[in-house]
Amino acid sequence: MKLARVSVSVFVALALAATAHAGQSGFAFLEVPAGARAAALGGAYGSVARGAEAAFWNPAGLADFTGTQLTATHTETYENLRHEQVAVAGRMFGGGLAASMRAMYSEPIAERDDLGNIVGSFGSHDLEFLLGYGRTLAGGMSIGFTAQTVRERIADLAAGSWAVGAGAAMNVKALANARASVSVHQVGPAAHYTIDGVQGQSVPLPMAASTGLAFARPVRGLTGLLALEARATRGRAGVFAVGTELDSPVGAALRFGYRHGDDNVSWSAGAGWRTGNLHVDYAFVPSRLELDDTHRFTLSAGF
Repeated sequence: MKLARVSVSVFVALALAATAHAGQSGFAFLEVPAGARAAALGGAYGSVARGAEAAFWNPAGLADFTGTQLTATHTETYENLRHEQVAVAGRMFGGGLAASMRAMYSEPIAERDDLGNIVGSFGSHDLEFLLGYGRTLAGGMSIGFTAQTVRERIADLAAGSWAVGAGAAMNVKALANARASVSVHQVGPAAHYTIDGVQGQSVPLPMAASTGLAFARPVRGLTGLLALEARATRGRAGVFAVGTELDSPVGAALRFGYRHGDDNVSWSAGAGWRTGNLHVDYAFVPSRLELDDTHRFTLSAGF
């Protein structure tokens, strides 16, 4: 229960910091959920993630997997935008080591002059390269750390920075098949665009903290999962997420998620299928802002 108390303390402290920060942070692509299963569960995933996908959600999950894992996610999102994520993880140095890349990019966007005439086109892209490591300590608690470099480019303007993160997770002895987690993300210096040789205003990273709890229970021959998570992000309102999953012995799964406090997303749903070491997942995430709904597809394999 010590981790649970630490989780609450860290979340409250960072939530207050987020409220106090008046301006919005940049690099919004870092907040796009990595993985279709996680998206279908509403982002309540820090206590659930294991292996390669844990590099995004909580690096402590890198301590708890076997062999080598590969996961890749494609997201069809708002008009002209695509989001990709690839991660690979293996056992090294007494724990789990992962490398991942995330990218958001646009299709060509028409460029117009002051009269509205098309004079060309431009694009934008965001990139993140991340390394993560996790291992289990003697007392049963898992810990993990990440280091990442990020870059954002719009037309011929670019800005970049670096960041670190950390997480911890452990089983809750007072509750059977329950796991608690706490993590911090994107802790690093602000970036700056340079326009006509002049440094522009700072673009802060979306520093965040999250804490969660996940329960697994048998439900009439199926395995039921309930995941809860609270997340505070600098410059944004705090979000509380609830995710549920029913997993069958034959490998099929149904999922539903709900998010409170998110201006863009309120609910999500999805399904998954596993056969051997191969997993295929899908998530549907409708938008509340009259933007295009998003469809996420993830393929994961173990070796």
